[in-house]
Amino acid sequence: MRKYLKSLLVVPMVLLIFATSITTSAIDFSKNEDYYEKLCFGTISRENYTVCQQYQEYINQKAKDAKSDLAKLQNDLKSLKGNIVAYAQKVSEYEATIVELDRQIRVLTDSIYYLESNIKTLEYQIVVREDNAEAIDLGIRDRLVVMQGFLSVNGYIEFIMNATSFSDLIRRIEGIQDTTNYDKEQIKELQIEIERIKIDKEELVRQKTVLVDNRVNLETNQETMAQLKTEVEKIIVEYKKQESDLMALEAELISDLKEVQEKLKRVSAALNAVATSNGFLRPVATGYRISAGAWYYPASFGGGRHFGVDFAAPVGTPIRAVGNGIIMYSADSCPTYGYLGNTCGRPGVSMGGNQTYTLVSVNNKTYWIINFHLEKGSTRPMGTLVKQGDTIGRVGSSGNSTGPHLHIEVVYVGNNSMDYYASRWNGDLSFGAGWGTTGWDRRCDVNGNRPPCRLNPLNVFNVETGKSY
Repeated sequence: MRKYLKSLLVVPMVLLIFATSITTSAIDFSKNEDYYEKLCFGTISRENYTVCQQYQEYINQKAKDAKSDLAKLQNDLKSLKGNIVAYAQKVSEYEATIVELDRQIRVLTDSIYYLESNIKTLEYQIVVREDNAEAIDLGIRDRLVVMQGFLSVNGYIEFIMNATSFSDLIRRIEGIQDTTNYDKEQIKELQIEIERIKIDKEELVRQKTVLVDNRVNLETNQETMAQLKTEVEKIIVEYKKQESDLMALEAELISDLKEVQEKLKRVSAALNAVATSNGFLRPVATGYRISAGAWYYPASFGGGRHFGVDFAAPVGTPIRAVGNGIIMYSADSCPTYGYLGNTCGRPGVSMGGNQTYTLVSVNNKTYWIINFHLEKGSTRPMGTLVKQGDTIGRVGSSGNSTGPHLHIEVVYVGNNSMDYYASRWNGDLSFGAGWGTTGWDRRCDVNGNRPPCRLNPLNVFNVETGKSY
């Protein structure tokens, strides 16, 4: 009898699968993927067949689109060096895509595990239902044989026993008016069981199709994510190689120099009274890691020129004055969080984010301290006298930054007093040490310590790249 069941169910099931026309879905699945993942990556009710098939098509297309976008990026990156700023500004978008791909990979992995388990359950359930249907069928036939002696017309029994399928049997029996109420209930139960088997087999086919699709999507997304990470690393490496030269192109004198000079005149006497500090103080007290040192970025970042040292610390970490002195200039026009290639920094140095420039006296020598990437709203105003250890800002990730850190540079100005240099400052935010190639040539260990020249902050603050403090 089971062979009758199979022949009876296969035809309508195939018709259902291939005759159903799925039109372009009007649903925007991107707005609620979590909901449809839970709805469609398991056993579903019949009324959700169409929407879940459309959602599966959406998932399949999404994996293909990500792979296609990657191929386009790989082709575009052939001109990477000449368009590095444009690509760098898109790194945050690429990183967001990587995060989404990672999420999809986890969802697909879970769905595959669930589908494999559920398919086994469905296959077993179908066998149980078929056995139950066959038992009901045999019970009906046995009862009719027993009833044969009570029926006046043996031709009726022969008519029924010659049925070739469940459906045929049901039609013949329903045509006999002498069927008992019990037989009618059994027939009804048999009809219900046949319908359940049909539904289960349709769902089994659907889940096996989804399983195959999701295995392909999983592999596609894994390959796409790995390759996209590689391309993002290429962009970051190339940008870091060019970073110092890009900053040099943007550097210029401050536009409000006259206002600054007026403020400095008003604090000139007080500035003369500031005592020199006994040694440098590290700009961050504790809870930081030296993520990049001078004079080069780590090889993983392309090994490009790097004039400062990066103190990686959480946003909001206090930044201290490294010596007694004065805030000569500050800029606070950028959001706390920037991104690679972000040019925000004006009226200070472009790409520096929120920034402060402090003139300090240490061991009777004067130094120019540059702080970049501060938290929005944390900078101290120009003309503020500070003591060593005073908070002059907080760690942020503003401007050209891929994560929270303080970028600090140290320029040796000379042996004269702070007031002497402050009164003669022309608004150059490098204090004559230059940027790009000029700044590179004015490293103190290259030019014989002739001021103004750049000191290595690793040595100034006695820290090591890669270490935590």
